[in-house]
Amino acid sequence: MAIPAIAVIGAGWAGCTTARMLHDAGYRVSIFEKERVVGGHSRSESINGVLFEPNGPHIFHTTNKQVAGFAMAHGMRRAFAHHVVTEIFLDDADERPHILSWPPQVPELRELPVWPQIERELADLPAAPAHENLEAYCLSIMGQTLYRLFIRDYSVKQWGRDPVELSSAFGPKRLGLRTDGNRRLFTDPWEFFPPAGAQEIIENIIRPVPTTLGSYLTLADLADLEGEYQAVVVTVGLDDFAGRPGELEWRGVRTVSRYTPLKDPDGTLTPAYQVNRPSLRRAYTRTVETKHATGQSVPATVVTEEYPGSAGRHYPVPTTDARNERLNRALQEEIRLAAPMPVFFSGRLANYSYINQDEAIAQGMACAAEISAAIPAGPA
Repeated sequence: MAIPAIAVIGAGWAGCTTARMLHDAGYRVSIFEKERVVGGHSRSESINGVLFEPNGPHIFHTTNKQVAGFAMAHGMRRAFAHHVVTEIFLDDADERPHILSWPPQVPELRELPVWPQIERELADLPAAPAHENLEAYCLSIMGQTLYRLFIRDYSVKQWGRDPVELSSAFGPKRLGLRTDGNRRLFTDPWEFFPPAGAQEIIENIIRPVPTTLGSYLTLADLADLEGEYQAVVVTVGLDDFAGRPGELEWRGVRTVSRYTPLKDPDGTLTPAYQVNRPSLRRAYTRTVETKHATGQSVPATVVTEEYPGSAGRHYPVPTTDARNERLNRALQEEIRLAAPMPVFFSGRLANYSYINQDEAIAQGMACAAEISAAIPAGPA
């Protein structure tokens, strides 16, 4: 029996993980990527040797032992502790910003002149969080003042919507209030940042897998793959893939990366690797200075500002009615019925899910297992 051949469309974490797992299991696998570089949303770049991330910060962290082992086997070994800070203005008359930890730490909040109001609001919080929408959730876990200072305007900028229109589903994983003094954003047992960013790990993963760059494939192209491949893995946005761009709502980010020479090779320009900028005084939502994470000793740095609202497909939009999630499931079924071969879906874009790197890897592993069960690899 011939060895099954599998085509993987998209070279981000999910696609590359699926491809490598299948390759190691004895399948013939090919990756097709529309960009001229692999890595997808997590890729890194450099200016004059200074590493930066054009699509935002990407710290690997996980509680999944299998995922951690897979990443570590391909070079993800440099331990890192991610600390995020937020620049806030207490009111319209506040001329100098306050730099505080994110998530907010109560001991730091006690030093603010608005602490008495915050304290009263915290004392009046309900016994259980509300889940009607993002605003209701935030008000129920931190009160009006902290919501106004840290969340409200950031959410408006990030999503282009009033927070009452957004789902609270991602709140428990990404929002909170701390009293323990632990200023690490993540509390997972495995947390890494490779010296050259996620790019080098993804490239290590696909090293033995044939990869074609600059190849934009859609549902209409699957007929051309039918003779050579027994199945296809789709990791790209399904509205584009099905030939109906714009049917799914995406929130894109436009980044502006500024290279600045410095006299001190260990110098930086911003207070932290990631600085959230919720105030409407800033058109951007946050700055990312990857040099804080790489520890590069080089007489320069790159600071990247994130401006939401581009035409990119960086984030699925988590509305309260879950309209896009339902439409995405319908597109998956439509694609399966129209394709001339079995189609499998994996990753952030194809599953319209707001996930981290480790979750994308886990989806890639699950997709490879699903294919192995459906199309067993036989001897050559």
